[in-house]
Amino acid sequence: MFGKLKSAILKYVFYTSKRPILFSDLLYINKLFNEGMLLDVEKLGARMRLSATYIVFLLIWHILIFLPTLIFHSALVKMDCHLSVIFAILFTAIFFATFSIYKEWLIDEYSKQRIENTWHTHFPFFNYQEYNQKVSEIYSEALRLDIQKKELEKFVMDKLIDTE
Repeated sequence: MFGKLKSAILKYVFYTSKRPILFSDLLYINKLFNEGMLLDVEKLGARMRLSATYIVFLLIWHILIFLPTLIFHSALVKMDCHLSVIFAILFTAIFFATFSIYKEWLIDEYSKQRIENTWHTHFPFFNYQEYNQKVSEIYSEALRLDIQKKELEKFVMDKLIDTE
């Protein structure tokens, strides 16, 4: 259920171009993703719709806040107004801090999904989970050796076959 919800959120938040990801771009993106770096979604052929991001985030927050508010409503009514101000400040700080975390999570999940989908196009005989680290290492080696873009695919495929 969570996987379907996540997929629906990603589809709603990101606009994906019909243009395929180039082989060299896939290698670059895979390397950055494996290093844990923040990716530029434009390299993935996508655009994050900020309004949709806020709408989904607000819906999630309202769902998460509504239940505790119902449970503690009687205590919140009797609370001193100074505590209400403090809670409002804390709530606002947590809200904006979690939005940044949520946005990074969205980009990471979309990146992972997009890389895996594109992987099957460029590496149909190599499983993503098994070979993504190896391809990242081979790409790093290609960068060190200053391999040209037009020879990059042959170099990577030859190295993958040699490691088998």
